[in-house]
Amino acid sequence: MKAPVITISRQFASMGRTIAQRLARELNIEILDRDIVAEAARRMNMSIPEISHLDEHPGYNRFFMRKTYLFNFGVYNSSEKLFDVERNVIEDYAEKGNCIIVGRCAESILRDRENILKVYIYAPFEARVRHCMEDLMIGGRNEAEADIRRVDEARSTYRRRHAFSENPYDNFDVLINSDTFGIEGSAQMLASLARKHLQGFD
Repeated sequence: MKAPVITISRQFASMGRTIAQRLARELNIEILDRDIVAEAARRMNMSIPEISHLDEHPGYNRFFMRKTYLFNFGVYNSSEKLFDVERNVIEDYAEKGNCIIVGRCAESILRDRENILKVYIYAPFEARVRHCMEDLMIGGRNEAEADIRRVDEARSTYRRRHAFSENPYDNFDVLINSDTFGIEGSAQMLASLARKHLQGFD
């Protein structure tokens, strides 16, 4: 049996990353989030800001064309190349197991893997606005609402391009409302589910 893996996808400002961090401490396993971007940047011989630019501007190719001499792929869509590299990074991390992988459609990439728990964390819009202002310190309500809508659209576009199902929830085992259960409650609930349903946790 493969070592256990948990994937966590989340709405912006649902506190999903914080819940993932608490869950990692509870289970005493590694959490991989921005590490995926850093490793992809290393493999592509690019900086993290350059990789982030490609993430935020899918289909923007002129920037990538300056880098194609590194790869020998000819003319190739930049965001697709980045996703291929990030997919390989996720698969490599998952092969080692005993980790939580945050974001990057990991639940779709690893959909056929055994011994995995695939989680989606969400919250009502008003709760997310509150988290933006009080926890993420984004600014006033107008700024918070604008950021939520911008990130939601970016993530929706990313998922449409890279998820393996038209229904965004097909690949998840658990959907959890973080506003109902809170950060600690959500982490404890997920830890209990992981210990019960995954082999390798006592």
